[in-house]
Amino acid sequence: MSDSKIHFGIVGAYGRMGQAIARLSLEEDDLELSAAFEHAAHLGMGKPFSIGARQMDFALEELNDSTIKNLAKYPEKVVVDFSLPAALTNTVKVCEQANVPLVIGTTGYSEDQYKHILEASKSIPILLASNMSLGVNLLFALVRQAAASLRGKGFDAEIMEVHHKHKKDAPSGTAKSLEREIMETGFAKKPIYGREGEVGERTAEEIGVMALRGGDVVGDHTVYFFGEGERLELKHQAHSRDTFARGALAAVRFLAGKDPKLYSMADVLNL
Repeated sequence: MSDSKIHFGIVGAYGRMGQAIARLSLEEDDLELSAAFEHAAHLGMGKPFSIGARQMDFALEELNDSTIKNLAKYPEKVVVDFSLPAALTNTVKVCEQANVPLVIGTTGYSEDQYKHILEASKSIPILLASNMSLGVNLLFALVRQAAASLRGKGFDAEIMEVHHKHKKDAPSGTAKSLEREIMETGFAKKPIYGREGEVGERTAEEIGVMALRGGDVVGDHTVYFFGEGERLELKHQAHSRDTFARGALAAVRFLAGKDPKLYSMADVLNL
C-alpha cells in the first residue's frame, strides 16, 4: 500500500512556532511530522523529539545533506523553516540539493539570502511568507488597495507593529511586507524606521515604521493613512500562534508536489 501522506520536517522544531506547528499537525490525517531539526548545540540533539509531553519515534537532528535523506525518501515531502536568519542559508542549500520543497516562515533574512531563495526556487518549489495567517494576508491586499486609491491625494502612511519581548528582529517581517505593499503602488518611496531628534517636517515620500516590544503579544499590525480631517486605520491582531501554525500546515499541503517556483500565501489562499 502506497504512502499517501505528506511527510514534513520542521527546522526550529523547539521554537515557539515549531512546537505549535508540531502540536497541531497531530490532528491532521493527511500530514505526518517525520523529522525535527535544530542547531547543533541544542540540548535535545540526538534525543527523541517531544511535542509537549508526547515523545515521538524519531530523534532531533541537525539539518544537513545526510539527515534530510530520511525525509527525502517519501513521495510527498516538505521542510518548514521557522528558525533564525543565520540558519536559513543552510536550509535552502540542503533542501535544494535534496530536491525537497521548502516553506519559509523565518524573517529578518538579508538581501543576499533573498537572492539565494529566488535562485533556489528555480530548482525546487519554495513558499516564502512573512506571515501565514488568513487575516494578515487579507490585510496585505486591503492595504495595497487603499494605497493605490489614496495615492496623490494628500495622505500619509505609517505602520505600527507590536510583538512579545522575545522577538529578535525589528521591524517584523509582516511590517516590511506591509511597507512593500504600499511602496509598490507608488504611494511612497522612503521607509523611516523610527524617529528621534530634529528630524524636520514629514515628507510625502516617507513611510514611518515603528516597532514596540513587550509582554507576550503574539502580533499586532496597524497601517494608518492620515489625511486632512480624517484617518483610515487597517488593523490585524493575532491572539494565538495557532493562527500562524494552521497557515503553515496549509502551506505544507499546498506546496507538496508543486513545480519549482517562488510561491506566497496569496497562492495558498487564492487571494
